[in-house]
Amino acid sequence: MAGLSQEQQNIKNIGVSEAQLQGVDLNIVLATLEAETSFRNILGDSGNALGPGQVWSKWHNADFIYIANRMRLNWPTTLEDRQKFVLSNNQFATAVAVRVIGKIWNSARKDFRRFSLAYVGPKIPDSDYNRRYNIWLKYQGTGSLEVNASPGAGDVSLTLGNTLNAGNQEINSIDFPPTNFGVVAGSERTGNVLYGRRYRVLVSSPSGVALDVSQLRCTFRIKKTINQSPNFSEIVIYNLNAATENAIIQEGNRVIIEAGYEGNQYGLLFDGDVVQTIRDKEDSVTYRLTLYALDGDRGYNQGFINFSLTKGQSQREVVESVVKNSTVSTQLNSISDDLSKQKLTRGKVMFGMMKDYLRQLSQTSEASFYLEDGKVNIVKMSDLPEGEVISLTPDSGLIGTPQQADLGITFRCLLNPSIKISGMVHLDSSLIRAQVFQLGQVQRSLDGDGLYRVISVDHIGDTRGDDFFTEATTVSQAGGIPNLMTSPGANPF
Repeated sequence: MAGLSQEQQNIKNIGVSEAQLQGVDLNIVLATLEAETSFRNILGDSGNALGPGQVWSKWHNADFIYIANRMRLNWPTTLEDRQKFVLSNNQFATAVAVRVIGKIWNSARKDFRRFSLAYVGPKIPDSDYNRRYNIWLKYQGTGSLEVNASPGAGDVSLTLGNTLNAGNQEINSIDFPPTNFGVVAGSERTGNVLYGRRYRVLVSSPSGVALDVSQLRCTFRIKKTINQSPNFSEIVIYNLNAATENAIIQEGNRVIIEAGYEGNQYGLLFDGDVVQTIRDKEDSVTYRLTLYALDGDRGYNQGFINFSLTKGQSQREVVESVVKNSTVSTQLNSISDDLSKQKLTRGKVMFGMMKDYLRQLSQTSEASFYLEDGKVNIVKMSDLPEGEVISLTPDSGLIGTPQQADLGITFRCLLNPSIKISGMVHLDSSLIRAQVFQLGQVQRSLDGDGLYRVISVDHIGDTRGDDFFTEATTVSQAGGIPNLMTSPGANPF
């Protein structure tokens, strides 16, 4: 195509970067962005198709939300606001396009004919198909061919080899496969079988360039609690080459861990700031680099506020203002609807650390304040948790026998990113081993409805070993307020 403008070149560069980050075939990404809009961030189809990839939010809203959460942005609800949002953010718009292109490309089994029918539509004209196909061949490096767009017309399939770094694999040199196992014929009827581990470990620099180390052996231990202390993660990466190891030590400031199983049980486990790196040897031949990271560390320790409030604001409005005016960009997640309704009787100056004001506001309403995945949560024990209740049985991943504790139960299951702080799980009482009570100890029965709220969760994994499970501590929730609470408004934490 003719020479690109500065904005077009920027979008093309973003497409290359996002393809590397998301593990999507670079050729199909560039070919699709050029064929759709010539690397321009525009609207199409009466304003329904958004961005360089002309993605419809009506059909791919989940992908827009996913990228917005990854970039810690708020995805609007109306089409008009979404149009403005996409047009004002080339990075976001291109990232969504790459994600959708990657999903359709993989579902089409990397066949260009199937991809075109799915991405453009089954009524794609032959002339448009030929145009797109020639653009794709150009990026494949095979020149231009005229083809018959009718089914069975012998599409050319090209595979480019990947170059591996010695001891590690950089994300800008791989085409990350969508799965690492084959589906046995007829097994689909068994449902979402927890088989086929999936995982991805990314380490990024302040410039946003990320390194995918998933092909190496990695171990992780992630600790999350409902307390205010930041969530903690320890990640060990084995046998990096010297250059990559030094780059991570000097520039790596953020780590992202995704893990789970093929199917629905896969998602984000941890997204936090690297606070320390330690290099050592496990034995005489095995080198390892350990990363210690905190979830929301910058928000906790660098989030500073300096603004004034007018009178008449409710406590929820004060929370929103505190988060909005923090020097470290932070988002709200789950905020209790039962915060104090008392309004400010006069204006107030807010000057200090964000965490201190949020803790004070939480204590005023007898609620708990914590950060998870960089987002602010303020919840009360009497709140109904958001999302679905996770039912755990041996068929759905429960390992061993859950154990009754003073406040609820503890259990272990196959690694499950859906188990989150303040979320709900259901366990049948017949599966739980009762606690052995000591003389003088108050005896507490199991929850009558088998519903428990998660207050602590540990994700433990080894990409080359046996460990791949989740451990959680819970408190009794349904059938009454937990025994340790003196009133429905009390906060036991």
